[in-house]
Amino acid sequence: MTDNKITELLARAAGGDREAAAAFARARVLRLHAAERVRASGRTAARRMLRRAS
Repeated sequence: MTDNKITELLARAAGGDREAAAAFARARVLRLHAAERVRASGRTAARRMLRRAS
């Protein structure tokens, strides 16, 4: 989901649209999970490189 769509959902949710609020919450959770997967992947790669350098 693009930032524009998320911004639109947030605006609609602020206006009282419950469906938009639920969709915004789901999108936010998905983005947080994706970001955590990227961080975990980066940490794993860093550990692997450190082990190889030792």
